[in-house]
Amino acid sequence: MSIAAVKGAPGHYRIGEGVLKELDRLLSELCIKKVHIVSGKKAWQAAKPYLPDEVNLLDESLLTFIEGHCTIKKTAELAETFTADHVDAVIGIGGGTVLDIAKASAAQSGVKSVLIPTIAATCAAWTPLSVFYHEDGKHSHYTEFPVANTLVLVEPEIIAKAPLKYIKAGIGDTLAKYYEADALVDAFYKNEELPVWLQVSQFTAKVCRDILLKDGKAAIQSVESGTVSDELIRVIETIILTGGMVGGFGNKAGRVAGAHSFHNGLTEAEETYHFLHGEIVSYGTLLQLALEKKENELKKLLGYYEEWGFPVNLKSFSIDPDNKELLDRIIAKSLLPEESIHFMDIEITEDSVLEAFINVEKVTHRQKELLQKEGLR
Repeated sequence: MSIAAVKGAPGHYRIGEGVLKELDRLLSELCIKKVHIVSGKKAWQAAKPYLPDEVNLLDESLLTFIEGHCTIKKTAELAETFTADHVDAVIGIGGGTVLDIAKASAAQSGVKSVLIPTIAATCAAWTPLSVFYHEDGKHSHYTEFPVANTLVLVEPEIIAKAPLKYIKAGIGDTLAKYYEADALVDAFYKNEELPVWLQVSQFTAKVCRDILLKDGKAAIQSVESGTVSDELIRVIETIILTGGMVGGFGNKAGRVAGAHSFHNGLTEAEETYHFLHGEIVSYGTLLQLALEKKENELKKLLGYYEEWGFPVNLKSFSIDPDNKELLDRIIAKSLLPEESIHFMDIEITEDSVLEAFINVEKVTHRQKELLQKEGLR
């Protein structure tokens, strides 16, 4: 029997109106006296009205604004600063990039991590891992940390007022967890009864799919109007909490498979640089389903994608599907030996992946024609 490694949740998680006003008290309970804040400039302005005065009045030397990607160099430099300044905790305020930098620098310097997401584009606030990129924006690797995040606080109103693209990206990234976890379990536990911890992971993966398909449209409409609704809160928690539990309990069998490999491959194309991680992953899910020959599920998802305004083919990214040289580079990067697509229990070749790209193009083209015909009736 293999040894289970479960990192299911942060030390403390809270969500609700006014939760950030409790930050000073919660820091005191955790014996945190000196903090350093890392944040994006826009995220800082979005969060400030909700933060207690004690945090807003911190010395500017204890606030670092983040630009660019999560890189090894950036996190190492911050970790050195935290060690030199003898801080007790890092407070990360922002989206996935800022939170990944906060987690990585906290882990490297051996201090606590307090995470305040201002968007719900990924489960970065929940999961004790960081995704690293090269300076030019191309994907590099991800690193999992030995300890859980210390404290996660979510103020729904901040997320409701954030740009719409972020909640869409969160839905896309989290929906992929169901399909990737399904493929991983098929590969790692074929014809076996699942251990309990993996059953928890599989259950939460199904919760992700079911809630997002049920409440996704209403949550998007809530963000469009900048208001908090029950549906939006359920979707926020699905993205951050339930999405994080899939990998936290499932470990390798609940992490990433084909959809994320396709995301990494697509970062080879400059056309994708202004798209968010989850937007690209959502298209990667379609490619994974095509690779698995699950056309009915692919068509089902396309109906939701069209309703949500998600990318459905290469043209959605302004990539010419006939640009063979670029497509070859994308496929080659998707199939690097270290990529998670190789965990899947199906034959993976350049030809089969190319066929998946072509099939998604064909299916989306047929779907578009059908929708146009129905609109003419």
